[in-house]
Amino acid sequence: MKYTLIHLNSSPYSSLACKEGLDLALVLATFEQPVDLCLSGAALALLTDNQAPTAEQGKNLHKLLAGLEFYDIENIYIEKNRSWLEDNPTWQGVQALSHDEWQTMFSQYQQVFRF
Repeated sequence: MKYTLIHLNSSPYSSLACKEGLDLALVLATFEQPVDLCLSGAALALLTDNQAPTAEQGKNLHKLLAGLEFYDIENIYIEKNRSWLEDNPTWQGVQALSHDEWQTMFSQYQQVFRF
């Protein structure tokens, strides 16, 4: 069985990349493939509660996070960035990794997709 990491790095609403990454995670999990998520860069905005996308931007992707547990997607990682964590309310299911843990994480998966 292959273990997959999906790395979201794009803004949730500036393109479809972030939504496509989440969709891939849900599809893999539906077929009982182990999948974890990690977020960095502009994708960190996905974790904040105060999202109000316009009709052109699509659905509120933050709401998908609550449903991940039903797909057995339990690991969502971010790199520890003290200033970002202090300034933004973060969704509870996130695990913050040190810089070294973050770098090591990518070598632990057979497949890594970046969106």
